[in-house]
Amino acid sequence: MEKAKSVLVYGLSTEGYMIASSLASKSISTVLLDEKLHVATEVNKQILSNYSSAQELIDAESLLSIKPEKNAISENLIIFFTPKIRETDDYKKQIFSTLDELSKNISKDTMIFNCVPVGHGTNFEMIEIIERSSGLSSETDFSYSYLPLNPQTTKAISFGINNPDNKKITQTYAKNANITYDNVLDIDLSELLHLQKISLLYSPIISEAESLKKINNYANRMLLQNPIHYVDDISNQLTDVRSFSTTLESGDPSLYIISGILRGIESYIRFFIDQLKLFMKENSLKASRTEIYLCWSIDKSEIRGDKSYIHNRMIDKISDIVGNVNDINDYKITKNNKTTFYLPATEKKQLLILGSLNDEKILKTLKGKLKDNIFLIHANTICTR
Repeated sequence: MEKAKSVLVYGLSTEGYMIASSLASKSISTVLLDEKLHVATEVNKQILSNYSSAQELIDAESLLSIKPEKNAISENLIIFFTPKIRETDDYKKQIFSTLDELSKNISKDTMIFNCVPVGHGTNFEMIEIIERSSGLSSETDFSYSYLPLNPQTTKAISFGINNPDNKKITQTYAKNANITYDNVLDIDLSELLHLQKISLLYSPIISEAESLKKINNYANRMLLQNPIHYVDDISNQLTDVRSFSTTLESGDPSLYIISGILRGIESYIRFFIDQLKLFMKENSLKASRTEIYLCWSIDKSEIRGDKSYIHNRMIDKISDIVGNVNDINDYKITKNNKTTFYLPATEKKQLLILGSLNDEKILKTLKGKLKDNIFLIHANTICTR
């Protein structure tokens, strides 16, 4: 297989942007394609140095030199597949549709790195889509690798390849993209390793969360001394859980584990809403006299879109209790690259809900401004107050 002259990153996601930045920093010719606008632009170290993230590049609406999507795909033999997947009910369908569009224009000897998390057996379906749409053979004409990335990183959960003969060059391009991994396996084993890691990640979290849900008294809940997990942690890789829940065979013990994890994650919002109602009752907070601010800073450019979904769902559920619900990010001021948050003046009680441990920094910017009419509750498994 000939060495590619440049690399295409197909998808303007956070993870895709990080890969493009790593490639460009090594002076590797890099093309970044916005899958939403269907336009591609050649980027370099100087261009990317002006933007610290994919979201900054999107918000800037920079007039960079663009090239047709078809040409960008056909002219680059190394492709990292990093689109933002926002569908929750039709997640698999959206991936297949996006990959189908990409595959129509790939050339012979292309190497595809799929960085999007999928379920068991899905990679083989994706290889079939590439073959059907491109007319190429996976045995002789193109190479396919599976490197599902941890959110907002270039650390692979697992690394699988379909053609062992290309192992060395595949590892070289993964290294150039600053993708770290443990072992290189075949596709099937990489999927099973992905499943194993997701199960091990979530099983203790959900087990602890379910035990806490059964304790109505907040003080008693604290006595268990369980680790605290925020809604941000709980929804971090929900996409992966959903993917396996729809691809494992009925009767498979792994499906029971994954299904239990999924139900635990999805029931968290109901648990928190119940705790919010109780908190408001204990503090005599009337719905008509209370404003709620959800303090949960999420990355809207991640490959996975579940955090945005859960974020919007929480706002909807909270709105059923208190009509006046706000996103704290609508009340921030950025000056000299420093961001501060504020709360508008009001005679109403103000309730802040923290969605992640990292969002405690918001409280620091409000320090000295907190008043007696401001209350705080953490959206975590203990619902710290």
